[in-house]
Amino acid sequence: MTEYAIDIHCVTKRFANFAAVDNVSLVMKQGEILGLLGPNGAGKSTLTNMISGLFPPDEGSIRIDGEDISKNRNRMKFILGIIPQEIVLYDFMNTYENLKFFGVMYNLNGRKLKQKVSEMIEYTGLEDDSLKKHIKVLSGGMKRRVNIAASLLHDPQIVLMDEPTVGLDPQNRVELWEIIRKLKSEGKTIVLTTHLMDEAQELCDRIAIMDRGKIIALGTPQSLMNGMSIQEAIIVTLEETSEKNATIFEPISGVQSVQIQENPETHGIYFRLLVGDADEILSDIVKATLNAGQKIMSIEISTPTLADVFLELTGRSIIEAERETEMISTSMEVKG
Repeated sequence: MTEYAIDIHCVTKRFANFAAVDNVSLVMKQGEILGLLGPNGAGKSTLTNMISGLFPPDEGSIRIDGEDISKNRNRMKFILGIIPQEIVLYDFMNTYENLKFFGVMYNLNGRKLKQKVSEMIEYTGLEDDSLKKHIKVLSGGMKRRVNIAASLLHDPQIVLMDEPTVGLDPQNRVELWEIIRKLKSEGKTIVLTTHLMDEAQELCDRIAIMDRGKIIALGTPQSLMNGMSIQEAIIVTLEETSEKNATIFEPISGVQSVQIQENPETHGIYFRLLVGDADEILSDIVKATLNAGQKIMSIEISTPTLADVFLELTGRSIIEAERETEMISTSMEVKG
């Protein structure tokens, strides 16, 4: 392969008058994991779909292994492994039949087909009792594993993963992360599209933060966080889990921003306060909370995250950005 596994130059994609991807340029070295990070609607999936050849850019070019993807689509089919966000499997077939079917699509047959299917069953940790079950009766986590196995049967050198852990419980997420790390250890180049900050921070060598169709920041997770003006964050959980309690913290001197977040396991509300020096301001936060008649269930100091980077760059949280995108989409549908 050439120096750059993927070379994207000034790519734009429009839908009607809306620029889903707007003049994006990006290169990826062989063997790295690049995270495309941002809210839903930022342009991540559109960019990935163009890399995969699903549809062409309106402007610009994409080269894979030194070759324009529009020139030799058949070769791209064998270089790329595409793991879409949706489960692209056949419900009327069982797991083993699905894997054999996709293997045939990649020109595998006979002993080679059987060997590769067996390898992928072991590689992705598919359970023996799932092999004869129809896809529709499998758990979400098991469907994801079959989806991944089907996409890796032809041993691609570049793997495109679009929100691979969406909808999974914490245990299945962590197990899928291990599969991604295994691919990385084998020298695969991986594009990981995600809106989950912890996922990007945990897995990616570099991260391209996207918003409104543009890449607004690019670097290693640590370099992006080191570039922030804030130093620390204070996480406060109150007994009364109401969003209106954010007003307790907003007037406090030294609190630069108050984020309302939801615990993915308990679905309870907590507050993330971005501050300059947590030690200096901690007592003021406790005092303000007690004066408001609220009981603190827990309080802790943490370092900034990629979610904080996005907030500082855009002035909006990920949740606020996604709500904005939903409003734009609704407006476009009404006009259409």
